[in-house]
Amino acid sequence: MRRAHVVLARQSLRLARRQRYAAAHADLAAALRASGELALAPRALPYEAWPREASGAPALLGGWHASFSDTVGLAVAVVAPFALALDVEARARPRWEAARERFRESGELGVLASESQDDVLALWSAKEALLKLARVGLADLARVMLLGRTGERFTFAYAGREHEVAVHALEAHFLAVASAEPLELALHELQESP
Repeated sequence: MRRAHVVLARQSLRLARRQRYAAAHADLAAALRASGELALAPRALPYEAWPREASGAPALLGGWHASFSDTVGLAVAVVAPFALALDVEARARPRWEAARERFRESGELGVLASESQDDVLALWSAKEALLKLARVGLADLARVMLLGRTGERFTFAYAGREHEVAVHALEAHFLAVASAEPLELALHELQESP
């Protein structure tokens, strides 16, 4: 089984929006570098400014994949020699009700058998991670249909096949990890940014 080293960079909740953006950018670069070191990736990879494809997805560089995400209070990143994608959502996300309404209209809340804020945000994060793995944007969100959930694993139908996405509940966040194959996840933490 493959192993992915996901690096978490917790951020101060007291930062102003402009400061939060700068801190997240710096933390994502540091987290990418740390994940790359743990995965034994080349040191010469452009961790500070990982290039993106026209779709906005991180580019594949010399056989190395990268994925990163940030939200209030947390930035996450991974570098691996196989395709995977991350999404992170704050559990106290404002305006989560809009996601609940979207999933109610699609019938997915019936499959989920819950309308709780945590379950809705976990579902949203899982869908977003899968779309990142597919290297497409949120415009395809309605094409990702929930088939079921077992514990932290969500099963979806998308692009003519089934996909599994694992969602991990952290203290104040959800971390979703999508991969084309089963993997072992190792979580590592950077020091909190000032």
